[in-house]
Amino acid sequence: MEAVKKILMSPRPAVRALALYLPGVAAALAVAAVSCLLLPEGSFKNANPLWNWQVSADPLTGAVQIFGFNLLFTAVVVGGNLFAKCGAHSRVYLPYGYLALAALFVIYGLMIGTWSFQMAAGSLPFADRIRRMFDLREASGLLELASFCCTAAATANIAFVRVRGREVTAARLRDIRLTRGEAALLAVGILALFAAAWIEANSIARL
Repeated sequence: MEAVKKILMSPRPAVRALALYLPGVAAALAVAAVSCLLLPEGSFKNANPLWNWQVSADPLTGAVQIFGFNLLFTAVVVGGNLFAKCGAHSRVYLPYGYLALAALFVIYGLMIGTWSFQMAAGSLPFADRIRRMFDLREASGLLELASFCCTAAATANIAFVRVRGREVTAARLRDIRLTRGEAALLAVGILALFAAAWIEANSIARL
């Protein structure tokens, strides 16, 4: 377990991002398969009132709307990374934003498995859902998750509150700094998030 933690908190931001993304996609696929078997289709279609909003038919306007909405999830991940925890017998602190990221992968898997997307046009066989999931011309989910992974990895070391066992240490927010590599990865994450929003907006416009 300690070896896994060290990879997740590698000194190289890109390694951290891949260590988050690849297992996350695998987990999303597993959740999709299980939920497809056990849960009714559309189970989560109206589960969250935040999803029930109108996207503009204009692709650019729609992309800006979707980008702004998805920034909320980015903020949750970054906010979580301001806090980190380390086991009493460990030397590696893991940020809480990683937990938020894991939840996003699980939610995405549930949405695929139950086909609960608001704009989903009719039922699809499970194999077609998976193919669509990897079609970046139509589906933006994996790119959005890649963006969140980049953001989480780039800000993995910003925790100003660190908990180890019963010991809590706090630094100052103004002392938070990103390395050049982390800043570059954060920029990539934000650009990927807008690209995902553009894909989704165009997909909606074609409906």
